[in-house]
Amino acid sequence: MRDIYNKARDGLVALWKECRTPAFIAVVAVTAILVTRHYWYGLANFSYPPWPFGWLGGVSEMFRHPIGQRQVMAFLLQLGVPVLLIWGVHRERLRDYGLGLGDVRFWVPVSGVILVVQILVVWLWLSRDPTYAARYPSFGLARGGGQLFWAWEASRLFYMLSWEFLFRGYLLFALEKRMGMLAVAVQMVPFAMMHIVSGKPISEVYFTLVSGVLSGLLVLVCRSVWPMVLLHAVGAILLDIFIVYG
Repeated sequence: MRDIYNKARDGLVALWKECRTPAFIAVVAVTAILVTRHYWYGLANFSYPPWPFGWLGGVSEMFRHPIGQRQVMAFLLQLGVPVLLIWGVHRERLRDYGLGLGDVRFWVPVSGVILVVQILVVWLWLSRDPTYAARYPSFGLARGGGQLFWAWEASRLFYMLSWEFLFRGYLLFALEKRMGMLAVAVQMVPFAMMHIVSGKPISEVYFTLVSGVLSGLLVLVCRSVWPMVLLHAVGAILLDIFIVYG
């Protein structure tokens, strides 16, 4: 009995020590964020609280629809919770988790090359694929173009900031402290899984296995999440533009 007690005690002590590390907290927090986000997106009649968000309906019609309201809440959840944890629990700087500019002289030219390739792929392949044309823009009413389309695309800039920071910022840099470069592969797993549960085209899901790893590598090397925020946002917006106006 003493051996059983000692092993159980040692296990609990080790777990308690691990629970206080940024890596452990980040994994639990990101999992909770994704579960909450998935629950919200599964509600057909989701709406955010009238206060303090009701005024957004006067800014754009998009915010009067469930998908626009879900995007607002996802942005706050995916960006706000990690920021509060970094400041209040980890007691670290946001730039320690990729929100600084990092090595600009490295990532600007590299991102420029990637962007050229990205534009060609989106224009010549993805926008002409019926599977993608049937799926994007994600906001169905924006497929008719016009003011609603551009309001949706503008909102994607903010959403991609929160999305990339969640995976390639908070989760990636927290895991790096615990497992080094292996963090690049680990953060790719929930990123790819979210594409599956969101009903993305299967080719896009497979692509995230590669892009998730390469994106994580780029961010760790340049110590900034901003190149991926810009590349992901521009790629998503261009795909919608080519589909709707192409």
